[in-house]
This record gives sequence, C-alpha cells and structure tokens, in this order.
Amino acid sequence: MRIAFATMALFSLSSCAIQQSNNDWQITTQSLNGLWRLEIIDDQQRQSTRKNVNVPNNWYLEGIDHAGAAIYQRNFDTRVSEESRYWLVFDAVDYEAKVSVNGEQVARHTGYFSPFGAEISHLIRDRNNNVTVWVNSPNEAVTPDWSLYKTQIKGVLNHHDTRPGGAWSDAGQDKNSGGIWGDVALKVTGPTAIASLTVVPTLDLPSRRSRTQTSKPSLKALATTTTQASVSLTVNNLYSQPVSFSYRLFEGDSTTPVESYEQSVNVKAGDQTIDWKLPKKVRDLWWPWDWGKPSLYRLEVDVSIDGKVTDRQATTLGFRQVEFKETFDEKENKQKGQFYINGLPYFVRGTNYIGSQWLGELTANDYQRDITLMKSANINSVRVHAHVAGKAFYDKADQAGVLVWQDFPLQWGYSDAPEFRQEAVKQVAEMTTMLANHPSIAFWSGHNEPPWDADWMKYKYPSYQPTQNQLLTEAVYQQLLKAKDKRIVRKASYTKEHPWLGWYSGDYKDYSTATFTPIVSEFGAQAMPSLTMVKHILGGEWVWPLTEQNIAKLNYHNYQPHETLMLAKVAQGESLSQFHQNSQEYQRVVTKYASEHLRLNKGEGVAAIYQFMFVDSWPSITWSVLDVTREAKSGYRALKQAYQPVIAVVERDLYSVKAHLSVTVINDSLAAYPKAMVWIRNQFDDKQWVFDGVDLPANSKKVVIEESNLAGISGAIIVGITDQNGTEISRNIYNFQDK
Repeated sequence: MRIAFATMALFSLSSCAIQQSNNDWQITTQSLNGLWRLEIIDDQQRQSTRKNVNVPNNWYLEGIDHAGAAIYQRNFDTRVSEESRYWLVFDAVDYEAKVSVNGEQVARHTGYFSPFGAEISHLIRDRNNNVTVWVNSPNEAVTPDWSLYKTQIKGVLNHHDTRPGGAWSDAGQDKNSGGIWGDVALKVTGPTAIASLTVVPTLDLPSRRSRTQTSKPSLKALATTTTQASVSLTVNNLYSQPVSFSYRLFEGDSTTPVESYEQSVNVKAGDQTIDWKLPKKVRDLWWPWDWGKPSLYRLEVDVSIDGKVTDRQATTLGFRQVEFKETFDEKENKQKGQFYINGLPYFVRGTNYIGSQWLGELTANDYQRDITLMKSANINSVRVHAHVAGKAFYDKADQAGVLVWQDFPLQWGYSDAPEFRQEAVKQVAEMTTMLANHPSIAFWSGHNEPPWDADWMKYKYPSYQPTQNQLLTEAVYQQLLKAKDKRIVRKASYTKEHPWLGWYSGDYKDYSTATFTPIVSEFGAQAMPSLTMVKHILGGEWVWPLTEQNIAKLNYHNYQPHETLMLAKVAQGESLSQFHQNSQEYQRVVTKYASEHLRLNKGEGVAAIYQFMFVDSWPSITWSVLDVTREAKSGYRALKQAYQPVIAVVERDLYSVKAHLSVTVINDSLAAYPKAMVWIRNQFDDKQWVFDGVDLPANSKKVVIEESNLAGISGAIIVGITDQNGTEISRNIYNFQDK
C-alpha cells in the first residue's frame, strides 16, 4: 500500500539529486516551474478568465490584479518505476491551496510562506499527468475596524503602512499578493524518504567570567572551538525494516568530506524521527561579517536499504552561539541588555527589511544585492519585518555573515477565535522548521505591536479592547520556545521599543536625553525617493502647489502629510524639487542624530538598534533609505556614516551660550588602536584640534573630550580617527544642520 500524506517540511527543493550507481533507487527532482494555465474566478461577476502565467510568481506580477480564488493547471510527463515513490512539492503558495493530481485531491495547505506536498505514487503515470491547484488569496472582509480582526497570517503583505493604499484606508489591501510564488517540483525517492533534516549546533566555550579575566582574544583565537550538533531527521518509510544513515560533513563548497559517520536503525512503516549526534570536534565558527569569517559547513545524509541509496538530503549549517541577557538596574530604574555572539558581547547595528510586496519577484541575485548594500552601510543585522522572506534571502544572509531577526508574520490586530490561534501555532512550527538550519537567524519574534501592547489603537479603532490578542501572542511565543534551537525568543516587538522621536512624537533631539529599552527595533523618519520617482508616482498631471488630488495620490503611496508637515515640520518650499530636497534632508539629519545617540548607549544597557527601514517594497514614500529601484536617499549615506564600526561621535548644542562640545569614540570592532589620534577640523577654514595618544581598546566606548569649549570651532566640522601609523580609521562629517 502506498502512503499519501502532506507535511510542512516535505523534501526541501534544495535537496540534491545524486550520482547513482546501478543498484540505487532513482533519486531525482524534476522541476515543474514554467508556464501554467491560470483561471481567475470572479464570484461577483459569475465569470472566469484564463491566461498563461509563469510559476513561480505572484499573479499581480503577471498583470492580474485579483483577490480571491484562482485555479492553476499544467500537465507533465515522467518515467514511472514501480520501485520508486513520487512526491509533489510546493515551496510556497499564497494563501490557501488545494492540490489535485489526475483528478484526485492529494493535499491542502494554508499559509503563504511554508513548503508542503504529498505522495502521489498511486496516481502518477508515464504521460499526460495533470496537476490542478486551487489557490485562494482573498481580501479581508471590509467591515468596521476590519484590520483589527484580520484572519490571514500575512503580516505586512496584507496590512501595513508600506502597502499600496497604506494601512488606514479600505484601499490598503490593493494589489493582492496571491499565487504560486515558490518552486514546484516532482521528487522521486526509494522506499524510505527524508522529509526534513534539522541541525542544532552546540559550542564548548569558556565561561564568560574566565574570558573577562584574560586579555582580549585575537581573531585567530576566536576562529575555532570545540563543537557538536544534535541532528534530527524525519523520514517516511514504506516498510518496517533495517536502514542505514550515512552522514558526511563538508567545509563550504568543498566536494571532499572532512568527516563521515554511519548509523543503523530499525525503522517502522510510516513517519519516524531519527536523532543522531554529530561528535565533538574542533571546527570553524560562524561569525558576523564585521568580526570574522561566517564559516559554513554542508551536511549530507544518505539513507540506504541493503546498500542501495533510497534518498539523500543536504543542508547548510554554521557553528555559532547567540545569547541575549537582560537585567533590571534598580539604581538607574531601567532594563539593561547585552547581546552575545559566540560568548562575546556584540553591539547590533540593524535595519528593518521588506524586500517587496510580491516576493515572487525577488531572485537570489536581488537578495544578494540588498545584503551587499546593507554591509556597505555597515549594517550587521537585519530584521525581516513582520513577514517571512524568500528562502534565498536566508541563504545569502548565511553566506554574508549578517545576523537575522526573524518576525512571525503577525502585524497589529487579528481575530481572537480559537481556530485562528490554532492556525497561527501551526504556522509558527512550519516557520521554525523550514528556517531551522540557518546560522544567520539569531532572533525569533512573535508579534509586532500586538493590540494589547499598543494603546495608540484606541484612537484608530472604536472597538479596541486593551486585552485583545493576549492569548494569540502567548500561544505563538510558547510555540517559538518549543523549537528549542538555542535562538533568542522574543514574545513581541513592543511599542516601547519603537521610539519614533521626531516623527510620531517629540523632537529628534530627544534621542540625546531619552531612556531606551535594551532593544530599539524601530526608529527613523520618512523621506521622498528620487525626484524622478516622485514624479512617476504623481503621474503626468500634477501642479505646484500640489492639489488635493495630487496629495491623495502621494497618500496612496504611503506619504504621511500630518507627520511630515505638522510634527516633523518639513518645509514644502517653493517647488516640488525643494520639497523633495527638504524631505530627504530631514531624514538624513534624523538618521544620523538618532543612530549616533543610540550608539552612545553601548555598554549602558542598549544592546541592539534597528533603523526603520532599508528599502521601499514598491514605488512609495516611506521611511526607507533606498527607494524601490535601490537608488540611495541622503539617509542611506547618513546611516552608513553613523554605523561605522569605529566612529567619533560629537555631542554639541550650537545654540547654547557656552557651546560646549564632547567627543566619544565608539569601537564596535575587535581591533584595538593604541596611541591613536582624534582630530577635529572646521570644514571651511584651516583650524584643527588634535588629541594624541588616545588608547582605544577593542569593543569599547571612550570619552575623549568632555564638555570642552574649543575656541573658533565651526558649526560644520569633520571629526576623524587615525591610528598610530597615520592610517585613517574613520571620519564623521557634521553640517550646520546636524545640531
């Protein structure tokens, strides 16, 4: 009897085909990507339309602006063997799916981001197989306060202030993200098939106490340590019988294993979990890019019956340890935190990321480009904001050495129905399983600004209740903890962690005096994209001053006029060009000031900061520092400068009578700079002040000048750091606007 089942982690499409001997079972992966026939169902008009579309892709990217049900179909041929098993695998379908093969339903799935599949051995034939997929991605029913009670777990992809239409209008669900946007494949195995492979590394590190009693370790000393790993395989067995597992560990892209091991198990028919330990051994560590090499390994697992390979799967892994320690300082009456990587304190300079509203358009090269741009801006961590990205993003983050904060896709309010809560818990398990082996992922976070933590919602929603979604957030949190993968688990990204000074409240200069939480996971200000993009958004018919219709068009593209004009007080000027320039300049000033003053809290309780946000996910006016084409705003250059690993930060008040100035050097690197020189120079004359013999320890903060009055200093200055050999380490530019 053939066993048909659907499972979340069923045969990752990255699992490899193998070079087979004549005695092995056929083990292949046949892509079913390409042209599919799509039928759009319009229930209101009681009609349907048909079109050939590319899979994988979101249907909106195929020129179909549709919310609701659709039917995908395609035929395929394959060579069928009685000894083989056949599995139909989908990487991602947004949002609901029912899959039929040759007229018989084989799988159902809900959730936009996770893989699923089913065995179709009993249905497949040599020629003219038909696959039909009913996909449903509806809009939420537009009722009073509809966005407070959402029923689909899509995070920022169906409700957010960076979406088409924005967050607070009925148009905020426009340009639906539905479709088969992940790969589709036919996987062929022998009698025992590997459904999932997870690896949890463990490091044998010296105690933190012993590390503090020794000198700072060198990069070479930090490169390796004794490691081991817990390996868990989920297999599906056609029969109860003895099987053998072969484990081979490779360094990087090497084709020669550095370690090999064997395991024999008597398996039972059906699903079974096989546990195994990778033995203790000194191995290279995975480090963030600014501290070392993100060393990667590849683990290949063969399962064999009587010497014949019946399936193989491979995964990338890295050996690293992440921790977040939080304490309450009674003397200062505040929470303090510290993030650790491989046992050492590490300051996180992060950003928030939503790569696109339609994830099917982002290729591996696109993700590589974005991560390269992050590293160029001295960013060492990225928060995947309230959604799960395409799988290639995590591969690229692993390779690049960029730490990832991964949100579960809960954004603001949702239904409190028990069945919705159960669905959320199921999807959490799917997320932690599919992303389990990525060393870049350091954080899981369950819910962004849940209603019970966001009392600002009482001004948005007449039906707001302060206890809403407490059970939902707690259930998601408990499921994240069940992953037991040694990651940092956060219940939520809390409203108090999102200061937004100078945008939604207060003044940006309040960053110099405010008390912050150990993690600041959102801060920033809006800015227009390029002037060309703004004109593109406005279309051909616009005038200055902008009309109500012009402003409505900008609002649809996420512009916030109240915050821009009334709170931030950005001047419109005498033309669209001036308004654009003023908008970008305000973001530049806020980004620089906030980033620098948040970093001044290094070692005093703030462990991680995440600027909001990195890129536009569609043509829009948001808090990003790169627009949708990845053209840099002035804020990108400000962030790059303010996030330098080694930087001299100036604190000053140009309007004070005394005009005192302080300079603090922040060194986030592992390099020490003895006898360094800190210098300050006016931008527009030859005056310069030099401070010699400054010792800058590794991973430290040091006040070099404290409330000094430097006669003749300008409002426009450059402050730099030079090592004892005369090599410039860092320079930081302050204009008159940088108060």
